[in-house]
Amino acid sequence: MENLKKHSIRIDGNIIVFWPQKNSEEDIDMSDIGSKFNGAYCVNNSTIGYVVCNEVFVAPYTKKAIEVLKNAGLTEGTFYVPFSNGDFPKQEQAKWSSLRELAREASYRDYEVDCIEWCNSHNIGELEPELLANCFRIPRDGVPVKHPFYEGVCYPVCNEQCMDSTVTDKLGCFYCNNGIVAFVYRDGHTYVTKGYWVVECLLAAGYRERGIFVPFSNGEQIADPGLADAWSRIVKKRKR
Repeated sequence: MENLKKHSIRIDGNIIVFWPQKNSEEDIDMSDIGSKFNGAYCVNNSTIGYVVCNEVFVAPYTKKAIEVLKNAGLTEGTFYVPFSNGDFPKQEQAKWSSLRELAREASYRDYEVDCIEWCNSHNIGELEPELLANCFRIPRDGVPVKHPFYEGVCYPVCNEQCMDSTVTDKLGCFYCNNGIVAFVYRDGHTYVTKGYWVVECLLAAGYRERGIFVPFSNGEQIADPGLADAWSRIVKKRKR
């Protein structure tokens, strides 16, 4: 619990909250929450408010934080959670931004673990490291592309934020188009490679063909030089 407190913002009575949407600030009194909801926590928009020893704390949502709170005996309640609607603590903005970034990375790791566990139970196996190394992973933020008729961004097939039914529906799927193959690997990430040689390996590992978007298969050119270079190093056929 002490470690969680260190990764939280302690609300000591009043706090100045800044609302960037309205370019305004507000002085919020949380003392009433501290006295009424001791031993409770509340989640709103990926933000956790919790009360311990009548002190109010706010932390970005992670599975680990909820586990810590439940193990400490806190129960779920319903009360106002600061910083859960785009607002942030004016005097501790830097710390709050850092905590949110750490939470995003933790959620990202949880997503990968959850996807792998689901694939283990659904007979979707691993691919050879050599094979996976000859594939291009679509970054979380997508790949900016240019086409003779448009410019856009190619995003991963899954949101890569949390594992839900929309993700499990795509895990272990692949699709081919114009000599390019895209697949959603067991870690929940989207990979793309050149040539249909990979299909045999995917089928052997329990993957199934399904209509998913195949990046770079309709004349799109990667706009980012570094990503374009990485894609250029993907060979069309694996040497045996």
